[in-house]
Amino acid sequence: MTVNRARRWLILFSLCVTGVQIVFFVAAPALGFPLQYPKNLDLLQIVSPVFLGYLGAASHFIFQNPAPDVPVQNEFLGLLVKGPIIIYSAAVIAALSAFAYSNRQGAVIGNGMSIDALAMTMSISLGVLAVSTGILTSYLFVAPQAQQQKPLTG
Repeated sequence: MTVNRARRWLILFSLCVTGVQIVFFVAAPALGFPLQYPKNLDLLQIVSPVFLGYLGAASHFIFQNPAPDVPVQNEFLGLLVKGPIIIYSAAVIAALSAFAYSNRQGAVIGNGMSIDALAMTMSISLGVLAVSTGILTSYLFVAPQAQQQKPLTG
């Protein structure tokens, strides 16, 4: 995977996940998902900052001309870009599915996954993503180094 392709993956993934999660968590209670207001928005507060951070770094980066060179071992870049994305997506889908199923109408009351357990699962999933993708983002969307200012002499 090339550096630009990795950048594209991270931008596209962050945009898609941000949009899907906002729509899902805002609409879920109204659509019958067993999550109540304002707990749905609490979960959105947990997951949004990570992806908004990636998008902020990418937004800042696109104004750099020319883009800085990033020395990277392309052989492993694809694994480290796609792997955490796949793990995060699978874990979130599993957590939301388990929550919905264990709290469905007709389920034994008190045996369902709690909102706190769902929030913890979402946080752990974000941790897997953030530890690897956060480092990648800091290199792929590298900010220009600030010009060193000369001290004023008088």
